Parts: sequence; structure tokens; C-alpha cells
Amino acid sequence: MSSMMAPNSRLPWLGAITALFVVWSLYATMSSSRLKYPVSSAVKGDSPKGSSTSPIVDTVEVVSDRPLIQYAYADGKTDNARKNLEFFLAHGLHGAADFVFILNGETTAKSLIPNEPNIRIVQRANDCYDMGAHAEVLQADDNYKRYKRFILMNASVRGPMLPHWTRECWTDMFLGRLTEKVKLVGLTANCKPFFHVQSMVLATDIIGIETLLHPSQEVLDIYEADPPPNLRPSDPLPWQSPGINGCFHTWESAVNAEVSTTRLLQKAGFKVDVMMSAFHSMNDYPAECEPESGDLLWENEYYGISVHPFETVFMKANRDITPLTVDRHTEWINKNKYSSYDYCKEPSRANYKL
Repeated sequence: MSSMMAPNSRLPWLGAITALFVVWSLYATMSSSRLKYPVSSAVKGDSPKGSSTSPIVDTVEVVSDRPLIQYAYADGKTDNARKNLEFFLAHGLHGAADFVFILNGETTAKSLIPNEPNIRIVQRANDCYDMGAHAEVLQADDNYKRYKRFILMNASVRGPMLPHWTRECWTDMFLGRLTEKVKLVGLTANCKPFFHVQSMVLATDIIGIETLLHPSQEVLDIYEADPPPNLRPSDPLPWQSPGINGCFHTWESAVNAEVSTTRLLQKAGFKVDVMMSAFHSMNDYPAECEPESGDLLWENEYYGISVHPFETVFMKANRDITPLTVDRHTEWINKNKYSSYDYCKEPSRANYKL
């Protein structure tokens, strides 16, 4: 009798090996669309004193079609920021994006955030303000290079707040407005001291984020040749390089960084967009709006009325808006049990074009 295995007896083994390979391939494909680091880890790099420095695990070079949403949070003097975070966790999370919650300073907010494969928590010292914190986390281990699209936001806004008749995902509303020319999308624009997109929620893509983090010398030269007005004309602030790539230790330097983002992208040849309707009622809103108009987010300062959350998707909750207005919209969305998981689905690779 021959010791060789008959051809037919090898078939079950071949089938088992083939099935195992298919299962492994599917698992690898699904894993590649998730965050490449463990939940609740923190970033490496030049962090302020007090930051955790656990390493990020990353061996995959695939650029994700999933957007990266970074949410900067710090406890405040009131419970407003915490209420905004709780609302966002209830209504803004979904499975079609990767979320990073940046917790600045001592807080118990970590206990509120669900433990999901696409959610990560970074705990750090409360320094650098929101823009500096976003930049630090984006650049840790070149994390931003794993993504094509981004939303940077903070806990000063409450949302998403959407009418019951819409079926669109809130992240798509912002990211869908990015084009080859438009590289920054926000809620509202402010013309004081000069036109800029306000920074509570900012959407951009890899080209925009690279420009904000590492502007070329050519773009910097163009920017410096036509610098913006100084934020403090009576006692001019020292020159500050534009962009968000820095640790901003003072409120004025943080504001300087925030208002420079729009102008920096414009000097790089790009355009910006915002959700507010008034912006789209003029042929050239940046040229027509007046610095004296101030911050439109205060009560009744939006051309005689207040900004409605259905217009901007999020509402600024720390601008002395009538408490009843904030409470009513919060109550209605909560009772409606709106969930972004029902409307935000995985992006199609074929449909997205950078």
C-alpha cells in the first residue's frame, strides 16, 4: 500500500485552509478601517508636563477613508461643557468615523465616553488651548497622515441638532462641502478683527490640515507680505507665525492662531465655507462684512436675530443665549432619541474624491 495520501483525501484539508485564509482576510480588511491604537491610550511626543506618553500601536500604512473627528474638552467653571459633551455622546457618535476625545486637565469625563473600537481617549495637561491640543494629537506618530478628512471641534457647542425630516449624517454635511478649492468649513464667520471662520467646529482635508500644520515657505512669505491687522492695535502683540502648530500658552496667542487659519488657507490659494445662511446671501461676504458687526453668536447679534441650530447644526452654548432656547432644543432632540448611528454609514471608496 502506498504511503502517499490519495488526491480526494487532501480536498478537506485544502478547503479548510482556503476558508481560514478568507476569514483572516476579512478580519484584516475590517481592522484596517479602525483606529490603529488602543482605546484610552495617550500620545507620544512633545507634550506638556503632566501628559501621559503611552505609545501608539501602528503597523498599517493604509490611509483611511473614514474621517477623523477630534473633540477637545476641559471642565469649566460651570457644567456647560460637560452638558455639551454628554449631548454629543448621545447624538453625535457613529460607526462611520474615528473619534478622539482630548481631555485637557483633571476631569472625570472619561467615565462618560463609551469603550468602542473607533473611539480613543487622550488625557493631557490643560495647556496649549484647543488648537494646540488638536495639533499635538494630530502629529503624534504622524497620526493625521492616516486620514484624508478631519473635523476638529470643542465642547463650547451643543449638537448635532437636526430637524426630524433630514436623513443626512452630520459629518457628511461638513465634509461634503470640501472641494478642490474649499479647504475649511465651519459653522459661522466673524469679521472682527478681520474675516475668519470661527473655530468651534472646523472641517478640512489632508491638504488643508497639512497647510495649517506645516505651511510652505512660499505660503508664509505671501502671508507675511500682507499680514492681518494686529489683534491689539493699541498695544501690538508680537508677531506670531500663522497656523495651529504650536502650544499657545496665553488666550491672545490662542485666538491669534485660530483667526489666522482662514487667512493662511486663503493665502495658499484656497477658499473657506460656513453653514450660516447670511454668508451665502452675499456675493463676497468676506469683503462686505464689517468688523464692527462683532461676534454673531451672541443673543440677537445675528442681523437682529439669534443663530438657529438647524442652520448651523451646532449651537454655541456659552454666548448668553436665552437658557430656555438651549434647554428646549436639547429637550426635543433628547426626547426624539436621535442617533447618528442611524444615519451615518461607512463611506464608499468609489464615491470619495480628494
